[in-house]
Amino acid sequence: MSSNRTESMENHLIGQFQGKQILQVIIEALGEELNELDQAFSDLLEKRWIDTAEGVQLDGIGTIINQSRQITEAIQISFFGFMGQENSLGFEEGRFYDRGEPWLQSVNLTDPEYRKILWLKVFKDISKGTADDTINSIQRIMDAPYVTLTEIGNAKIMVGIGKILNVNDIAFARAVDLVIRAGGVGLNRSIMFNYDSYFGFLGQRNAKGFEQGSFADAINLS
Repeated sequence: MSSNRTESMENHLIGQFQGKQILQVIIEALGEELNELDQAFSDLLEKRWIDTAEGVQLDGIGTIINQSRQITEAIQISFFGFMGQENSLGFEEGRFYDRGEPWLQSVNLTDPEYRKILWLKVFKDISKGTADDTINSIQRIMDAPYVTLTEIGNAKIMVGIGKILNVNDIAFARAVDLVIRAGGVGLNRSIMFNYDSYFGFLGQRNAKGFEQGSFADAINLS
């Protein structure tokens, strides 16, 4: 009796039919069915947008713009290794790697993660490939507060990411391949640094001196 359709039908009953138990049961049953139809029509109108769609509706949007929920080779598997090797574990922590065994695995994104990737794909598809587009795409993929871009000649660029990334952050960024670049422009070098406390020089934002700031590290995004 709480549904809008049920209440609407009740309000349209003429006096001689009000309070009739059998008719009331019929009205409630019809009202529930009509409410389900109303909700379905509402979902068709409102849940076909990236921000509002859920589950299979999001998958449908992904199909339209050619961006799957499953990202292949997005996570690096940890094995036994030595200091300095990416995602390595010590004795009695990591298992040994078998030759030919995959070292990257796929991941299925949750709805909130998938929405972010869908928007990035749309942004890439409509982008004009400007330097600002490149910076914005990296900021969104990495959730980085600050990104620099330097042209180093011969249609090559270098980017600096103001966030310390782990190996899976980097592997995921490579896997989704949504960093925007103009046609023919290559990403020659990438570095990451602690935006709040990196080694730099006078006049550079947030830069610190010797023994205070940390040095940047090279990473591979391509």
